[in-house]
Amino acid sequence: MAYLHPVLRFIYFCLRIFAWLSNHLFYRHRRVLGREHLRDFHGPAIVVTNHPSTLMDVLNVGLPVPKIMFFLANYGLFKNPVSRWVLTRLYCIPVKRKEDVEAGDSRNNDSAFEQSFQHLEKQGILFIAPEGYSYMNRWVREFKTGTARIACGTESRNNWQLGMKIYPVGLSYSAANLFRSDVVINFGAPVEVGPWAAAWQKHRAQAVDALTAELQQRVTELTIHTRDEAGELLITRLEEIADNAHPLLPVEKFRRGQQLAQRYLDQTDLHSQVDDYFQTLQSTGLQDKGLAETQRRTGSLSNFWTAFVLTLGSPLFLLGYTFWWLPCFIPWLINKKLNLYIGYGSTIKIVIGALVFPLWLWGAYRLIRHFSASSGLAFFILTLLIVLAFFTELYQDEFRQFREKLKAAFFAKKEPAAWNELLNKRAEILAAIAI
Repeated sequence: MAYLHPVLRFIYFCLRIFAWLSNHLFYRHRRVLGREHLRDFHGPAIVVTNHPSTLMDVLNVGLPVPKIMFFLANYGLFKNPVSRWVLTRLYCIPVKRKEDVEAGDSRNNDSAFEQSFQHLEKQGILFIAPEGYSYMNRWVREFKTGTARIACGTESRNNWQLGMKIYPVGLSYSAANLFRSDVVINFGAPVEVGPWAAAWQKHRAQAVDALTAELQQRVTELTIHTRDEAGELLITRLEEIADNAHPLLPVEKFRRGQQLAQRYLDQTDLHSQVDDYFQTLQSTGLQDKGLAETQRRTGSLSNFWTAFVLTLGSPLFLLGYTFWWLPCFIPWLINKKLNLYIGYGSTIKIVIGALVFPLWLWGAYRLIRHFSASSGLAFFILTLLIVLAFFTELYQDEFRQFREKLKAAFFAKKEPAAWNELLNKRAEILAAIAI
C-alpha cells in the first residue's frame, strides 16, 4: 500500500509494538491458532470476527495480520473532534449504526462504502466486526450484511478480477475485561469472493444474505459458541468443573470448551444437575476447586508441605504485593471512575497501565539508585522486582487453591452426609460430560 503516508506507516508500526507488549502483559495466556491461513496473506482482503471486547478485538486480530489494516468503526467514536482527528489518521472509517442517527439526521453510509471500495481496490486490508455491537458474552450474534455488500460490491466494480478473500476469525476470552485473563485468536480458512459472482448477478440481495450467513457460520465454528445467557452459564460452569478435574494447556482447554458447547447445550437434564450443584456449593460457601483438590491423592504430608512452602514464600509475596499493588490499583480505579461500558475496561486498563507502570518503575529505579549509589545494582534490583510480580501472581493462585482445599476438608469432617452428597452430584456431572 504505497499510497499510505510514510509517517502514518511509522506510527502504525510503533502502535503494533506497543500493542504486542501490552497484550502479552495484560493476558496471562494469549494463543493464536490457524496461522497457516496467513502464510499467503495479501490484499485485497477483509478480516471478520465476533466482537466480545470492543477495541481489544482490533488489537488481538490485528497483531498476527502481517499487513496494515483499515478498520470500520462505529460513528459514535468520531463525534469528539479529538478522537475523530486521531481515528481518521489511524486508518479508521466511520460507519453509522441505527443508534448513531440523531433526530432529523439520515443514516447514510455511502461515504464509508466508497472509502472501503477504494481501499480494497488498492490491495488494502479491511477489518470488520459484522455483529455491529460489542457483547461480553461468548455467543456469536447475527451478522450485518455490510461485509458481503462491500466485498461483492468491490469485486463487481472490477469485473470480479480482484481475487478478494474474506478471513474469518474467532475470538474467545476467558474474561474479556480482566487483567491476566486468557484469549484465543482462531483464524480460519479464507472465503473467496469470486465464486459468488453468479449469485450476485442473479439476485444481489439473496447473494448478500447467503454470503453473510456463510461468514457467520465460519466465525461461529472458530469460537466457543454458547448460544444464549443460559448456555453461557452452563458452559462456564462445565468448563470450571472440567478444568478443576483435569487441567489442560490453554489451546486444549479452548478445544474442550468448544466440544462442551457443541455437545451439551441442549441437554436440559444436565442444565438442572449443574444448577443444583452450584446452588448447593453456594449455600455451603465452598467452591468446586476445593472439592477437586480434596479428591487428588495428596495426603496430609502434601498439605503440610504446601503450607510450609507458602509460609516460606510469604515474605517475598508480601514484598511483591506491596510494591505492585498501587500501579495495578490505579488503572482499575480510573476505569471504575470513568464508568464506561464494561467492554472498554481492558483498553482503558492497558492505556492507563502504559503510563503508570513505566513511571512507577522509573521512580523505583531513581529511588534505589539514590540509596545504592550504583546504577548496576539499581537495575538488578528492579529486574528482581519485575520477576517478583510473576511470583506474586503464582503465589496468590496457589494460596487460594490451598485455602479452598482446607475449607472443603473442614466441611467434609463437619458435615459428612452433605459432603458425600456434594461429591456424588459432582461425580454425576463429570460422568455426564465424560471427564
